Parts: sequence; C-alpha cells; structure tokens
Amino acid sequence: KGEGFMSVKVGKGIVLTIGATSFFCIPVAFFALDSCGAWRGWLVTLYALQGVGRATYESTSKGLFADFFPNDSAAAFSNCMLQTSMAFAACFFLSSVLSGPVLARISLFLSALTPLGYLAAVRIRRSRAKGGTT
Repeated sequence: KGEGFMSVKVGKGIVLTIGATSFFCIPVAFFALDSCGAWRGWLVTLYALQGVGRATYESTSKGLFADFFPNDSAAAFSNCMLQTSMAFAACFFLSSVLSGPVLARISLFLSALTPLGYLAAVRIRRSRAKGGTT
C-alpha cells in the first residue's frame, strides 16, 4: 500500500527507480561485504532492500503494465508473467553454471537498466500519442 500511495504522490517512475535502486544495492553489498562473509547485522538491511524491490515489482511495475496497455490488460499481464517466469528460469539454470559474483554483476546491470527502460517506454508512448512512428 505504501508504494501505491507514493506512486500517486511522486509518480510511478520514481517508485520504480527506488525499487531498482534497492535491487542494485543488494549486489553492491555482496561485493562490499566480502561475498556474504561479513554480513552479520547488515543482513537485516539486505532483507529490507529485497522487500522494497519486491514490493515495487508486485505493485508499481504491474500497474505500469496496465497503464501502458489499457486496452489489452489480459495480454499485458500475460506478458508480465511470461517475462517473470523466463527471468526466474534463467536465474535458476544460470546459478548452477555461473558464480555468485557473476550473477551479482548481472543483477547490477539489469537493475541499472530498469529506470532507463522505463524512460524509453515513456518516450515511445508519448511519441506514439503525438502521432509519431517511434
């Protein structure tokens, strides 16, 4: 509910960026705290970061799918579910072949791309609304 309130007040893009930043901070902590060796009390912070990221995904990002595809919400949510399932499957299979630091770098990269992808989608949507072809 907190993310919904924030989305109305500051916009969904800001909330999405907060969630992506939370996911970005988890692998940063992985590297800064010696690959899980020195987490101790920081573990609570990592759980909080994961919680903020997940809450953003469960509310704001699904709401964005509905906003971007208002006339076809069933297809939008199907696409959202497909993307989530593919990401979980890829992570599951890659975790057996890639090391923790490599997976952490992938997570850093993808979480950094999330706000940029949102901005690109907003730009494309505005262009199409004005009659552009992008």
